[in-house]
Amino acid sequence: MDTSSLFALAAAASWAIGSLFFGVLGRRVTPSALNFTKCATAALMLALTLTLRTNGNVSAPLHAWLLISASAVAGLTIGDTAYFHAIRHIGVGRAILLGSTAPLFATVGGVLVFGEHVGLHEIAGMTLTAVGVLAVLGRPSESAQAGGDPKLGVALGLGAALMQALGTMLARGAMRHGIDPLAAATARVTVAAASLVLIAIARGELSRWRTELTRGPIVAQIGGAAFIGTYGGIWLAQLALAGHRSTGVTSALLATSPIFALPVERFVLGVNHGARAFLGACVAVAGIALLSH
Repeated sequence: MDTSSLFALAAAASWAIGSLFFGVLGRRVTPSALNFTKCATAALMLALTLTLRTNGNVSAPLHAWLLISASAVAGLTIGDTAYFHAIRHIGVGRAILLGSTAPLFATVGGVLVFGEHVGLHEIAGMTLTAVGVLAVLGRPSESAQAGGDPKLGVALGLGAALMQALGTMLARGAMRHGIDPLAAATARVTVAAASLVLIAIARGELSRWRTELTRGPIVAQIGGAAFIGTYGGIWLAQLALAGHRSTGVTSALLATSPIFALPVERFVLGVNHGARAFLGACVAVAGIALLSH
């Protein structure tokens, strides 16, 4: 397995672990406030790391940075906010599994936009992934909040996957101009945090954010989760996108979070998903494995 694939799998593991923490923290703050704090704290960490490095390429055409900004709004501002809403309705495990549909969208986009080739084994892989996801769309996870709407949670999860796939495509297009992956990751979370603030101002949510984020050590706790799931995850994902040959395959490997999330949620948080969910995860991972070859 090449280095880019390993980066993608490491990013998936980071996102899975971070999502479990975000799922718990999301019971105390609204999804938009959680997403902003996640992006803002990760932006500070990445900016500090970028400052300490001297060999990163931050010079690129304006349109490349516009693509990075658009990828941030699509994948992080819209996609992650929808994802955090989905967690509230259907729980972490099933929200992550819905996220594994992102390769389907990314593969189609890679063919249409970048002219990438899709072979029979990739079609088989996408089919297995879809079947695996459908197998786990039963009752919501026990980690879902009381009163959640499973149908709305599924719609939000699929919408998040679509937007994250779009963000992946846009970021890959930008990095074809030679932008350093760390610089791209820093720009993405910074733009996402700024856009979330603008949306909150427009919707009059800043006062509620202030109230939620000043309750105890919540910001520090979100920052800790962001270090694992966002700082590490986004940087590793950009490294994978910059080095891999295929948008769809990279997105497929990034979507292996279920294989990390479901066991951790079961054995650490004590959430019992049942045999159907684990069987669905195995089928989805089998499809992803096909896509990675």
